[in-house]
Amino acid sequence: MTQQKTPRLGVSSASLPSLSPEHLVEHLAREGYQGVEWRVANIDGLDNRRPWDARSNNRCTVAPTPQAVDRIYRHCQAHGLEIFGLSPYLEVGDIENARLLIDLAAQAGQARLRLWAPGYQHQRYAVGYSRMRRFLDDIVPLAEKSGIQLALEVHQRTICSSPSLAMRVAEHYPTQQLGIIYDLGNLAIEGREDVQLSLDLMGDHLAHVQVKNVAYVPQAPGEGWTWEWCPPDEGVLPLQSMLKTLQKNGFDDWISIEDFDSSHPDVTKLSRNRDLVRRYMKMTTVASDTSLEVPCQ
Repeated sequence: MTQQKTPRLGVSSASLPSLSPEHLVEHLAREGYQGVEWRVANIDGLDNRRPWDARSNNRCTVAPTPQAVDRIYRHCQAHGLEIFGLSPYLEVGDIENARLLIDLAAQAGQARLRLWAPGYQHQRYAVGYSRMRRFLDDIVPLAEKSGIQLALEVHQRTICSSPSLAMRVAEHYPTQQLGIIYDLGNLAIEGREDVQLSLDLMGDHLAHVQVKNVAYVPQAPGEGWTWEWCPPDEGVLPLQSMLKTLQKNGFDDWISIEDFDSSHPDVTKLSRNRDLVRRYMKMTTVASDTSLEVPCQ
C-alpha cells in the first residue's frame, strides 16, 4: 500500500507582526511547526510605541543583510526549523536588489524567494506582462546559478491574480527556477478558480500553498460588499474542501499559514491554525468518486 504524501506545516512571519523573529522561532518549535517564510524588509522604522501592524510596523521581520539572515538561519537550525521562503518587497525591474535577495535566499538554506507581479491599476495588462517577462529573463539565470527557486505569488490587484494568469508568466521558465505560490485567501478577493482546474494548470510549477480567509461586509445600497481578513475557518472559502483537493492530488510541499486576521492574538493564532489545518488535512472520511468540491471552490 502506497503511503499518502504529507505536506509540511509552516507560517508566513508577515502575518504575526507582534512577535520578534526569535520568539516566533521558539513558538513554532514548541507548537510543532516545521518551517517559516520570513518577511524581509528594512527594520529601522520599527516603533514599539505604536501598535504592531502587518504592513507598516511589523516586528516579525528580518533585515535584508547577510548578518541578520545568518543569525535567524542559525536560530532556526538550532530549533529544528527550515526556512522555506523569504518574502521581500522586490520591485519589478530592480535587478541589483534581486541579486542581493537571491544571495540571502541561498544563505538561508536555499529558501524560495517570493515575487509579486506588477499591478494593473496604472498600466495596461500587456505593459505589465512585458515588464515581468523582461525582469524574469534577467533574474531567473541569477537564481539558477545560486540554486534558488523564485516563487510568483497569486495576488489580487496584480497581473497574476489567478493561477491561470500566473501560468501565463511561469510557463516560459523551468519549474526548478520559477514556481507559483498558490494563495487560497487571495483568491477570495480576486481570481478564484476551481481548485482541481488550478492544480491541473499549474502542474509542477506549484510551489507552496498559503492559507488564509476573507469575509465580505455589505456597504451602502448600490455599493456592493467589501472584504476583510477573518479567521481561516470563518470566511467565504471552503478551506476544508480546498485542502482536501490538494491532499487528493498528492500535494506534499509546504502549507504556509498567512492569517492576517487580528481577532485573535498572534500566539493564539499559531496553535489555533495549526490544529485547524491538521484536522482538515488528516480527515478520515472516505472520499467519493466524485469531486470533493463544487465548481469554483
